Amino acid sequence: VPKGLEECGADQFRAEKLIDRPLGDLELDDSMRSLEPFKDQLTIIQGLSSKICKGPHGGHFGVLGAYTSSDHAPPRKETLDSTLAKQFPGIFPHLAFHIGTKPDELFRYLDISAQGKNTRTPAYASAMLAYKEIFGTVLAGEGAKIEAEAQRNLMDFLVDDVKRAKRRLNSAEKEKLDHYLHGFEALRDRQVKLRTMGNVLGDHAPQLDDKFSSEIETHRLEAHFDLAAAALITGLTNVVTVRADQLEVRYQGFDHPRMKEVSLHDIGHTADVEGITDRFDSNWQQGREMRRRIRAYQMDLLAGLAGKLKAVPEGDGTMLDNTVIVFLSDAGARHHTGYENMPLLVLGNLRGSFKTGRYLHYPAYNQPGHRVLANLHMSLLHAAGLPEDHYGDRDLGLGDGIDQDGPLAELMA
Repeated sequence: VPKGLEECGADQFRAEKLIDRPLGDLELDDSMRSLEPFKDQLTIIQGLSSKICKGPHGGHFGVLGAYTSSDHAPPRKETLDSTLAKQFPGIFPHLAFHIGTKPDELFRYLDISAQGKNTRTPAYASAMLAYKEIFGTVLAGEGAKIEAEAQRNLMDFLVDDVKRAKRRLNSAEKEKLDHYLHGFEALRDRQVKLRTMGNVLGDHAPQLDDKFSSEIETHRLEAHFDLAAAALITGLTNVVTVRADQLEVRYQGFDHPRMKEVSLHDIGHTADVEGITDRFDSNWQQGREMRRRIRAYQMDLLAGLAGKLKAVPEGDGTMLDNTVIVFLSDAGARHHTGYENMPLLVLGNLRGSFKTGRYLHYPAYNQPGHRVLANLHMSLLHAAGLPEDHYGDRDLGLGDGIDQDGPLAELMA
């Protein structure tokens, strides 16, 4: 909440009518100070609900898919990021990164993003593995060349081997094997395309330093943001999903006496409501301070990404002018949330699709003028050339007068 609008951030604040204020004459919250240079392209949105989400610690696939999703349940259908990836295909159709909680973790199948029914989006947890697979063709040294040649030979062998096996199978088994063949061929074709982009990738590939192999989660997350920016700038992909938090993460890289000891889950239990005693050994003020530091750190990463995109000329403006960054929590406004408020920010306007530089606070749940998170999804789809006016599950707890269809008119340009 910007300074001057502190009442909008009070616990249990319930707006009775739309608050629409330009950010130009307001100072951003201290934790968002790094976004001040982008204030004219920033929109902060509060008050959207998503009560179709059910989980106590997060809405899982329901946040990006706008459908009911609970703990450990597989996805019912694809999520918004996967839809956009199909609309804007790249050499990597969709890149996803996960903060990772173990230094040796390579991949994580996300519980917030899905490519389709029962198909979770795979995300890189290892920044080093991500670097090798995305920018490995520009790695220097004899060892890197040998590894690249071995990978190319392996792909050729796998494709040829599958084709040989097909000749000995009946039609039903051939159809199953075709899925593997298409996958191997796609991987091989991708490697060919990457090799032809050597100069471009070499100019923009992140500097390979210690953070790519660090045991500290936040260092690896910084590497993920470096990879995301470079992949977007080089055109390797047009859609990136970054999971920048996880309940079990301990922020070891922060200069705070407690943050190496307590997990994000523990912080959540201590940071919500003043005066409540919880089972964790901390207090409300300390929990709020730890949360503020985490948010400031994540805003720094967003600002770094936005700055890199803004430095790239594109069309009549910059790459940031043609991009949109959405930052939100999958758990809404508080720990063990009721999903009545899903605060978020939108940075960039995707080719002039959005009115930016504003603070929008929608009326509270079931108040006239209230909107749902799915209305934001429809705004993004409209901006992407997919004018959907119905998206996801409807919140049956909302009255007939609450409009759950179409984009957010106050956001659209």
